[in-house]
Amino acid sequence: MSEGEMARLMEEVEEKKKLIANIRNKPWRMQRRLVVLKEAQEFVDKFDGALGKGKGRKWYAYKVMMMKKWIKFQRDFENFRTACIPWERKIKEVESHFGSSVASYFIFLRWMYGMNLVLFGLTFGLVVIPEVLMGLPYGSIPRKTVPRAEQDTAQDYSVLMDFNGYCKYSVLFYGYYNDQRTVGLLKFRLPLSYLMVGIGSFGYSLMLVIRTMAKNADVGGGDGEEGEFTFAWKMFTSWDYLIGNSETADNKYASITTSFKESIVDEQENQKDENIHLRRFLRVLANFLITCSLGGSGYLIYFVVKRSQEFANRTDLSWYEKNELEIIMSLLGLVCPPLFETIAEMEDYHPRIALKWQLGRIFALFLGNLYTFLFALFDEVNTKLEEEESIKNASIWAVKEYYANYSRMFNDTDTTPPPMNPGDVIRGPCWETAVGIEFVKLTVSDIQVSYLTILIMDFARAVIVRFLNYCWCWDLEAGFPSYGEFDISGNVLG
Repeated sequence: MSEGEMARLMEEVEEKKKLIANIRNKPWRMQRRLVVLKEAQEFVDKFDGALGKGKGRKWYAYKVMMMKKWIKFQRDFENFRTACIPWERKIKEVESHFGSSVASYFIFLRWMYGMNLVLFGLTFGLVVIPEVLMGLPYGSIPRKTVPRAEQDTAQDYSVLMDFNGYCKYSVLFYGYYNDQRTVGLLKFRLPLSYLMVGIGSFGYSLMLVIRTMAKNADVGGGDGEEGEFTFAWKMFTSWDYLIGNSETADNKYASITTSFKESIVDEQENQKDENIHLRRFLRVLANFLITCSLGGSGYLIYFVVKRSQEFANRTDLSWYEKNELEIIMSLLGLVCPPLFETIAEMEDYHPRIALKWQLGRIFALFLGNLYTFLFALFDEVNTKLEEEESIKNASIWAVKEYYANYSRMFNDTDTTPPPMNPGDVIRGPCWETAVGIEFVKLTVSDIQVSYLTILIMDFARAVIVRFLNYCWCWDLEAGFPSYGEFDISGNVLG
């Protein structure tokens, strides 16, 4: 081949490569794309290697070969990196069956899992491990020993489920850790590490949330005002092209059809004359009812905490009385969001605005319940501090009496301390451990209620609709109770 033919062939090869790279952007039918792509690949495979056979073309052939290997390595590495992402394949399967909106919830859960894993590593590696390896062992001091009166029942299942017994005197709670400035031969400063881990956990969480919000700030297509081009948005952006299941596609088709019908009805309703005073009254009434619900939930939590303080000195408590606080808070988190959604129907807001109000009210509910719970615990903390001070004074008085009686009996001022096992030492209640136990019990109870809700409200409901629909009087799938809808906002806030 002459130099001119070689140059022309190289240009054709480069054009075919560009065509292969940009074939997706061509406004062609899929069949034409496949034919053109196949012809271009055959042309490149045939003449790309032939360009390196001429004299002085070895370097070009070597460069082409290395470029192919590099592209293949990048593709294999990208596949390996994708395979290393936890649950990526499972999430893609969910995405193909139920769409990207449902998959986004599981992506959020994976993100939360990764963040909590880092926080767990900080706490476990810089606080728990140093205390276990370099701190005083169990049974060496009273704060690390189960009292003698509790040792017989310290391993009972009911006691451990309430996080008492051996769980109470373990690294799970604050009262187990040393109050010394340094621990072990390495002089590890455990209190400073405890403080820095707390600050670092808060800073890392805040930084990660802000970074994620900034990264996703420009995602979405709603830069314009909220009422513009409604029909065009619904027509060209409603379909989810990641759906690969026929049943889900049918459901999506029905959902889009219903959305168009609702939009037409809304447009017709907007053209009618409305009573603006009635709408304002209903919105004020709805906000008043929701405010009363928030205040009632806070008062109920405060009342239950006070009631639990009265139960503290009783031993004949039922299971409900022992777990009343956790049950009430979990039920409030379960009942109040649907109640808010029902009341919000009176306001007649746009669905997007109604969703923002709903999220804000649920957030206010959870935050208000948490702060009410903390304020109610402050009184219990003060009571425990007073009890601890009285026990401390009684212990000092008992030791002084021991010294005085020993000196009077043996006429000797060199008195040895009384021999005493750490489990027999009189100690006051540790309020930090008590508050930690309440939070752990609340977390466990909330998880249990969530699992029971999923099992009863979703799984059992789906089984009934699926298998009893053939022998029922009406269509259970289309009518009541139908399948449960996946509430992304409620699950994220929960």
